[in-house]
Amino acid sequence: MKRLVLLFALGISACNREAPDKTAVPAAAAAPAIIPGPDATKNSATVVPMPKDQAQLDRMILAGYTPHGNHMHPPGVKECPLSQGSEVVM
Repeated sequence: MKRLVLLFALGISACNREAPDKTAVPAAAAAPAIIPGPDATKNSATVVPMPKDQAQLDRMILAGYTPHGNHMHPPGVKECPLSQGSEVVM
């Protein structure tokens, strides 16, 4: 019973306080871009050699890699740089 009265008194005293006008919020510092820009995507490999292990090949296909001839393309690559014409990667 004493704990309940103490808790009740503590709750009432907390409700009687006025809210502060503004809380001190730290200003967000200008952080460098987290998402890679076009320069980072140009440096990534657009052609990956075909793995010899069938299990590894299956894992790469499930991860989004596209088999194309004797090589593979990572997700997002639409054109093959090794093809002579306008061959599209599906």
